[in-house]
Parts: sequence; structure tokens; C-alpha cells
Amino acid sequence: MMLNINDDEINYGIYRSDDPLSNFKIRVKLERYTSNSLIPSLERLKIQDDLSRLLDNEGRGLEKMKGSNADVARLLDKARSEEYEQVDISWQQKLFNQVEFEIYEKDIGPDSTLVEQQYFNEIGKMKKTRRQPGKIFTYIEKDPYCAERNLDFFMTDSPDEQPSQLALAINTFQKPPVFPFQIRPSNEAFISKINLIHENPTLHEIQTNHFASLPYQTMYIMADLSDRIDATAGAAAFGSRTTNEHVLCQINAYSNGTIVLKPDFNTGKLAYMIESKNFNNDFYQYYIEHVSIPVTKDDLRREKRLLTEVAARQQAYLTKMVGKKFDTPPPNVLKLNVFGEIVSGKNFDYDNIYVYYCLDLTDNWYVESSMLLSGYTHTASSTASSKYDDIVYYSYPFEFEVWYKPSPHAADHELPRMPKIYFQIASLDSWNRHRTEGYTYIDIPSIPGFYDEHLSCWRPYGNSIFDELRRFYMGGSSELEDISYVAIPKSFQNKNNNKILSRFGFRTASTGMLNIRLNVVFQSQSLAKEYKKNPRSSVVKHHGFNAFMTNINDTIHEYEQAKRRAFAVRERVFREHNFEAYE
Repeated sequence: MMLNINDDEINYGIYRSDDPLSNFKIRVKLERYTSNSLIPSLERLKIQDDLSRLLDNEGRGLEKMKGSNADVARLLDKARSEEYEQVDISWQQKLFNQVEFEIYEKDIGPDSTLVEQQYFNEIGKMKKTRRQPGKIFTYIEKDPYCAERNLDFFMTDSPDEQPSQLALAINTFQKPPVFPFQIRPSNEAFISKINLIHENPTLHEIQTNHFASLPYQTMYIMADLSDRIDATAGAAAFGSRTTNEHVLCQINAYSNGTIVLKPDFNTGKLAYMIESKNFNNDFYQYYIEHVSIPVTKDDLRREKRLLTEVAARQQAYLTKMVGKKFDTPPPNVLKLNVFGEIVSGKNFDYDNIYVYYCLDLTDNWYVESSMLLSGYTHTASSTASSKYDDIVYYSYPFEFEVWYKPSPHAADHELPRMPKIYFQIASLDSWNRHRTEGYTYIDIPSIPGFYDEHLSCWRPYGNSIFDELRRFYMGGSSELEDISYVAIPKSFQNKNNNKILSRFGFRTASTGMLNIRLNVVFQSQSLAKEYKKNPRSSVVKHHGFNAFMTNINDTIHEYEQAKRRAFAVRERVFREHNFEAYE
């Protein structure tokens, strides 16, 4: 898996892999791109000519340069091969540059570190095989270069800033040496995203998990673009040389398996360009390719089989924890689950707003005694946005679980109404003055699914200017005695009640808007039976309360027909029995 990010014309490559980093390998191709490769300078031609004459005239010594045949041949070899170089680099593989080669080839003292001793031994092996460092080299995690470049604790741009002891300690904790992440051996079953809490963490885990950033390791692929012929000539004459280092690629490997490349692979794309900034001002182009050894078919087949077994064990563990079946409601009973969220509000008069909500159940709906039917959100302040200057975010979740059992007398009548959710929006200022900002409601949809609703709000306005003055100075405003009057109260929904609900003369003012989200889920045995009959039907996907009531009515109708047929059979048998008795 990968992701490309362009930041200031630098192409980042973000990858994720669960394989060991030891299998990760990169190929770097570096080539001179300027006209110097076609038309060499006069100075370069002069030095090459001197080197060639030195080989031809073996017995004659030159005043300008002194050296053995092997040394001169090696320098001429470099001169021929410096136009193009290709190297395959593994993770944390150390390649030396010329300066490191000259430093570590000398005998080190007894106070040397383990890294210096290791580099001394590796350079000794290179000298035995007459291998010399090339233009491409690396800085790995153990090198001081990485430690200096990975310090993330500087607070200013001042070059004189020094890190504190606390910052140095934090940087040490953020870069542990162990890669990749390994699961601790334990007798308990471990499943990702389930065992989130470690009861007995070690000191290292406490220190590492204290920080938001993940620990990582770094590796730099560099290029020494100093003029090799000029530099080697100067080194032979004066015993010193200068470097011209450039970063070709930076690789960060994180503990969660993420690998970040800066820049990304450019196989099949345009080459990356760098300028040497030396006397000749040469330009170089280079390519970064991914050349990790792909897994064989047998290993891939074995890995898939292993992953299938792990997935089966995880599924068995989850099935054991959850159970094989859901709790089904009783026959002819509908279970309704509402998972809601009060997302935000906007365009209200005052700031520091909270929301009160409650569920209003209609006939034949009931809940368990432990279910909470009302609640309050937290008080939130407005936040500036690109479109609105007074939007208030809540992200407050709520949940209802209600049951419906139809009455046998009302089964053949009109479908009953769905429950309603009422909302009252109010504000609270620093003087503890409460003000009603608006009312609204929503009918729970009769079709399951996800709903994102924007509800318009209103508030009672009052009959005089004094109500608004009291609202502004003292707080408090006109409120509804019964919040169900936001919609149609139950007393006016009864057919036996001949009263007419009239809001004529009731003064209101439009206020803001409330954004809520609902996830509605229905569960019943009738819907399950209907789904088994026709699982591909588009109607089944939208089964809701109407479908449930239709199934209930069909069931009751079939029951009535069966009952009439049973009575008819009973009467016929009774008549035949009486007729035989009279005979």
C-alpha cells in the first residue's frame, strides 16, 4: 500500500509493509548530465593525459605527481567510471565515502567505540579486496549524521540554539532500536484492536507510549559529487581533499510498519536532478528503484495459508465472545434501535448553547424501565467557519431502544404514528442567564437507514417589547409549558377528542438550525421471514415499519381465515352428526 504526497515540489512516498525490513532493497543510479561528459574541460584532459603518460613511462618520474602504478591505475579507473554509478542498497547497509574511508582506515585507539571498531574492520576487508568508495554512500542510524539531522526539539531557527537535557532524553525515547514491532509472547489470546490495554507495561513501553509520535529509524542515501580527478590530484599533492555531499533519498521506517521515502521511487518517471556546486558546476541525474526480491509462489501460497488460519482463529475467538445469534424479539413484536448524534447548530442569537432532547412515545410503543428517554448536551461556544460565523459543534451521541406490539383491535386500522424526538435549544451566559433559543422535532423514520437532517428552529416571541427587554437584560424568555406542542400533542391526536388545535395568534420567531444524524435499525421475526423468502428483492432492503405492519396484518388476516374455515368445518361436522342422530 502506498501514498504519494507532494510538499514543496518534493515527492514523498508512504508505504506500509508487515515484512521484515531486512528484505527491503533499493537501487540508485547516478549519472552525470551536463556537457562535461561530452566535451571534457582542458584541465581534465591535461590530468588524464598526465596519468596515462605516467603508466606508459614507467621508469620516468614526473615532478608534479608521485605514486605507484597500482595507485595511478586505480585513479584512472575512477576517472573512467565516474560518469555513471549504480548501487543496490539494503536497509541500514553502510557504504563509506572517501572521507570516512580515510578516517577509519587508520589504526584506532583503545578508547574507540564499537561502531568505530566495526567500521575499521569493514574498511580493512575493503582494502584487502582493493575496493574503493564510490560517489554513492549511506549514513545509517548509528552514524552521528542521523543523530544530528533527526533532532526534532529545536523551537527556533537560530543556529546558536542548544537542546535541553529533557529534549535530548525525549529524543532518545522516541527512537528505540527494535524493529519491526513484535507481539509479546503470552498465554492470553491476542487480537489486534481488541487487546488495547496492557495491564503490566514495561518501563520502556511507558516511556515510548507517552509520546504521540511513533518511534522510527532513519537512513540517508548520499552522493559525494566532488570532482574526483581534481580531488585525487589534490590529495596526492597536498594530502587533503574536500567533500561535496548531497542527500539523494531519506528513508524513515516506523514501528507500525510504515516506510516513508523522500523522495519517492521514480521508476519510469523523470529523473531527479542535483547540482554539484563545484568548480565545474556539474549537474547529475539519478533514479531510485525498488529492487526487493519478490516472494516466490511457494512462499506466497504458504503465507496465504498461514494468514487464512490466523483469520479463522480470530473469527472463532470473536464468535465465542459475541455468540452465534442475535437476541431476536418475540413474535409479532418490532424492535427499534435509534443511534443518533447531535452534530451542530448555527445561526442562533446567543453563544454558549446547549440542547435538551426527549423521546415521545405514541400508542403501543414501550421501553424498558432502565432506558433514558431524555438528556442534555454540553454547553458549546460558537466557532468561526468559512460560511457561518456562529456555528456550534456538539458531536453528542444518544441512543434509544423501543419496542412495538400492535394492539389486536387496531391491527386492521390505520398504521400508528412513529415516536418523535423533541429538541429545545437554550443558551447560558457568564451571568447564569438562561434564554430559550429555539424548539424543533423530528419523527423517527419508518424506513431503516442513515439520515442526516437539518431541522429549522423557532421560539415564542412574546406579546410586548418588555419580553424582549427582559430576555436581553435579565435573561429568561417565553417557553412552552408542554414541549409536545412543538408538534401535535397526544390530546389532539385522539379521534374521540373533538377539539381543534389552533395556533392562530401565537407569535413565533425563526432562529437557527440544528443538524442531527440518525441510524435507524428495525428487527423482527416477520422481517427475517420476509428476507428469507426473497433476499434479493429491492423491497427487502427498505423494510421498515410499514412492511412490519403489513406482515402483521397478513398474519392476522390468515389467522381469521383459518379460524372461519375451522368454524365452517365444525358446523358441517355438527350438522352431519345431528342428521345421523335423527335417522
